[in-house]
Amino acid sequence: MSVPQRDGSDGPWQSPPPPRAPVFNAMPPAVLLIALSIVGVSLLGQVWADFQRWVFNAGVFIAAERGAALPSQPLGPVAPLFLHVYIHFGLFHIAMNLAILVATGRAVSQRLGQGLLGSAGFIFLFFACAATGASLEAFLHQGPPVSMAGASTAVSGLIAAAGWVRGGWRGMAGLALPWIGINLVIGLLGDMMPIPIAWLGHIGGTLGGIVLTPLVIAVFEERPD
Repeated sequence: MSVPQRDGSDGPWQSPPPPRAPVFNAMPPAVLLIALSIVGVSLLGQVWADFQRWVFNAGVFIAAERGAALPSQPLGPVAPLFLHVYIHFGLFHIAMNLAILVATGRAVSQRLGQGLLGSAGFIFLFFACAATGASLEAFLHQGPPVSMAGASTAVSGLIAAAGWVRGGWRGMAGLALPWIGINLVIGLLGDMMPIPIAWLGHIGGTLGGIVLTPLVIAVFEERPD
């Protein structure tokens, strides 16, 4: 009597694939918190016009040459360095940034750990890269004042961080340098682009990720006792 052999092909002998974890259960808490807060602010703004105006006035980052007169903002000039990540110009803008947040943030957050310490480190890295992106945009800006918004400054830093997690300095260079190069090309094209893109903010966020990721991992990574 012969016994059928498992040959790895489809058929009754093939083991069923392991069940997939629900998307939200598989998402690191820090990534989920940031993503839901961005979506929540956007949705609330759609149904509450006064809230939307307040968030825009308080959070939009205005890049201008030094000495230029700028409008006062409800939370002062420092808050927009961080809060601009909650303002997006349309569905495509927010969807693109959320996609990059999820794609890169999961790897970074899993490396840091999903407890309180690792989550705090991820949130710190996210907003610190937003601040470095906005700061470079302001420092090198030329011309009339422009408004900058969106989480792309922060997720640009996560691109570099994801490269570090994947393979140290070499892995970081493999992701960060092409992204910086793309944004330099955008900057060279200038007014030829169909929509304004804060390419300096992207580069600043990426540089923030390059500098800060090794430090954040050294301080915040959760290690087994």
